[in-house]
Amino acid sequence: MVVLFHFTMDRPERNLGFKFGVTGVDLFFIISGFVIYMSLTKVKSSLEFAINRISRLYPTYWVCVTVTFILICIKVYLFKSLVLHPPSLWDYLANMTMFQYYLGANDLDGPYWTMIIEMIFYIGVLILFKFHLLKYINILGITISLGVAGLTVFFHDHAFAHQIFKAIPLLSFVPLFFAGIIFYNIYEYKDKLIARYAMLLMCLVCQISLYHYGGTSWWYLSQAEYAVMLTIYFLLFVLFVSGKLKFVVNKITLFLGKLSFPLYLIHQFVAIRFVIPALTNKMNLNYWAASFLVALPVVLILAYLINRYVEIPVSKQMRKKLNSISGVNAIHKAANTSL
Repeated sequence: MVVLFHFTMDRPERNLGFKFGVTGVDLFFIISGFVIYMSLTKVKSSLEFAINRISRLYPTYWVCVTVTFILICIKVYLFKSLVLHPPSLWDYLANMTMFQYYLGANDLDGPYWTMIIEMIFYIGVLILFKFHLLKYINILGITISLGVAGLTVFFHDHAFAHQIFKAIPLLSFVPLFFAGIIFYNIYEYKDKLIARYAMLLMCLVCQISLYHYGGTSWWYLSQAEYAVMLTIYFLLFVLFVSGKLKFVVNKITLFLGKLSFPLYLIHQFVAIRFVIPALTNKMNLNYWAASFLVALPVVLILAYLINRYVEIPVSKQMRKKLNSISGVNAIHKAANTSL
């Protein structure tokens, strides 16, 4: 959804339904809340969680940032593009940290804006885990969700509200991450269903109220359209935790699932700045053929190569190395021996 939205976002073709892909990131944040909370229930220490996240994300991210930086330089300096801002070494290095938002550097590619939101979420739940505060996650989730929703309702035109959301961009999506956590608890424990579904309804309403602050959806969709898409995502998750979506699991969806992270990171600049313009402007190829017959296979192949030769082997080796350096493996061995 996100890939096809980016292919069409600056073109009239987006109105054929592709514009709704702008909300794919909202679904991603719900999934992230679910998966990260599940991960916390399976690790033995905060250090193990941090190592798992670092080794899972950074190798793939570093490769995608590097490829995109090189392509931007080629576009700017070799092909003399006047559309793109010439990137500096600082832009590259800042983007490699995932914290370029706070370092004053621009994202080298469009999808990178979500990474700081993810990182703030990881740091937040890691602190809660470290200090044994996850038991208060419902209170915190409800309080923060209602708090940010209240800001948008009662202080929509006030500068300080915008400053708060700008200072902590995660706040624009807290109800979605919290919803993911609730869905995990429903999936895992199957109890307190009335209370949990009531909290989910609250999350849905709160996120709809964050329409003007939640990413770029308001550029392409009305608030009613945004509300409909969020409702669909919540209903899909209800089906999932109820065991009603098993039919979607097959070799194709599992394959695409494995490619999802590198595909998300690599597709936008490669496709809409390089491949599609070259084919449509220089070779007069039909837009649909350029997009679906060339650009889409190209970014899928790139994502596959990154997954096959970086995401899987390098992440595994990095995790092993970090565990060895930090002594996590020794700690686990000692704990198992004592048990």
